Amino acid sequence: MSRKVWPNSTTRCSKLVIDLSRSGKQAFRYHAGRLLFLGALALALAAPAHADLYKWTDAQGKVHYTDQPPAANAQVIKGTGAGQAETTSQAKQTLDAKDQAYQKRRKETEEARAKAEKEAEQARIQRENCAKARSNLSTLQNSTRTYTTNTAGQRTYMDDAARANALANSQKAVSDFCK
Repeated sequence: MSRKVWPNSTTRCSKLVIDLSRSGKQAFRYHAGRLLFLGALALALAAPAHADLYKWTDAQGKVHYTDQPPAANAQVIKGTGAGQAETTSQAKQTLDAKDQAYQKRRKETEEARAKAEKEAEQARIQRENCAKARSNLSTLQNSTRTYTTNTAGQRTYMDDAARANALANSQKAVSDFCK
């Protein structure tokens, strides 16, 4: 007698996996097609509406904005097609004007900053020169023997005439640099 052998669970699972992979590809294609269709539909619905926009004022003075024309005295705010192109070109011109104004302000700011830095550097140099001139004047006024160094690096002491000349030069330097 022969016994009928049922396939074991592994055989059934492997066949099921093969079947699922085939049906999975079909399911993917089905869902991808559906997703593609819904995406195209969403893009079509998201396109801007080509309706006119009306602004009108009622008898009580209240301003209304609608997409359907009222009885009378309506002003068209947004038209179709060409109006959008005009609005786009106006927006581009406005954006270009704003960009030019920004670039001009930026350039002016940069020039003002450079000028301020230059003035600050000149003021710093002026203060340093004033401090050096006052120090030299103080040294000449307070010391009896003053010397200078020659080109060889040796000290040479000033006589009274040279000291008086150096003192006059130092006083002139103080009056020039310390304003």
